[in-house]
Amino acid sequence: MNGPPQKFNDDLLVTPRDRELAADTFRDILHVLDFPELRDLFSTYDVPAKRAKRWRRVMGSVAIILGVGALLGASLALVNDEFPVQWPGYVAAASAIMGVFSLMLGSVGALAGPSKRRWLCSRLMTERLRQFHFQTMVCRLPEILASMRDSVTRGKFLDDRRAWFAEYRLAYEGHLPAQLRTVLDDDAEENFWLHPDRSRDSPLAAADATLATVFSAYRLLRFEHQVQYANYRLGTDEGLFSSSATRQLELLRNVALLFILIIFVSNLALAALLGFGALFGSGPAAASAGAESGILTTTHMHVVIIWLFIGIVAMRTLEEGLQPAREVERYTRYSSSMVALLRRFDAATDAREKVEIMREAERAAYQEMRTFLRTHNDARYVL
Repeated sequence: MNGPPQKFNDDLLVTPRDRELAADTFRDILHVLDFPELRDLFSTYDVPAKRAKRWRRVMGSVAIILGVGALLGASLALVNDEFPVQWPGYVAAASAIMGVFSLMLGSVGALAGPSKRRWLCSRLMTERLRQFHFQTMVCRLPEILASMRDSVTRGKFLDDRRAWFAEYRLAYEGHLPAQLRTVLDDDAEENFWLHPDRSRDSPLAAADATLATVFSAYRLLRFEHQVQYANYRLGTDEGLFSSSATRQLELLRNVALLFILIIFVSNLALAALLGFGALFGSGPAAASAGAESGILTTTHMHVVIIWLFIGIVAMRTLEEGLQPAREVERYTRYSSSMVALLRRFDAATDAREKVEIMREAERAAYQEMRTFLRTHNDARYVL
């Protein structure tokens, strides 16, 4: 997308600059927002996941190109008589090899099976870590407010958080395939919370200014960050190889419609050519003469139409791999949900009401993650 690059994961304060800005803005709660152990674990899963996604995109493009090449080569059998005698065998062999490699990459290689499952497990881990971080601000609000009093209570909070995080790691590290299955099957959202939700049972006895700091930090780093990310993913540009789902959907559908239009026009031209040959009694002779003189014949037009159909299949395969329509729908729904919650959060005057809206935001984030995981888990392969 055009313009300055979009920052990612700054809600977790991943860079020193992020932490400096957070220290200037939310000094009293920095010990809650700055979570080095979680950031380190997040990076161990996020970096390989991004690398795997780029590799999958390359391998997916190669698989589609090989598949298209195999089909194009096979269609040349219709005009084999126009090539030197040894060419049909070469073309057939090359088409067979490309088809085999395309099938291997698409069905059992880098785009499906264990490779896809490892990628989904990594994405599950990164998002659950993000949820663990922000659910702390909802479920552990009494402990957070207590930790803002003095250095002793702050130290106790940090010790407790290490224990909470260790419990999370015991449940997730080394158990991601099972956790992925649990999340995919969690239609009742019984495994939503990563902390015991004690904030409802505890009085919010902190001063208004203290609570306001927590609410302000959550608003900026959770609400606004999620809305901005969804809107970024829904943005578009004019690039031919765009990462925008909106642009991908537009390009794929426009190209497919163009191919369909060309097929329609080609069929009209073919019908006219056949009609002209029948009218003047020159059908096969005209086709033979056209081949000798280099003029487009009915056989050539059949090949062109086949190629156009192959192009449509390629566009459909790209759409199946990239899932742009589902991505647009998912981000549109998530953005609308978060914007609505943010407006309610800003309008709320009661602290309990604000905390309840924060709970709803965490549930919305969990639901969005499940939709993402289920979409890509159900896809035949993912680019």
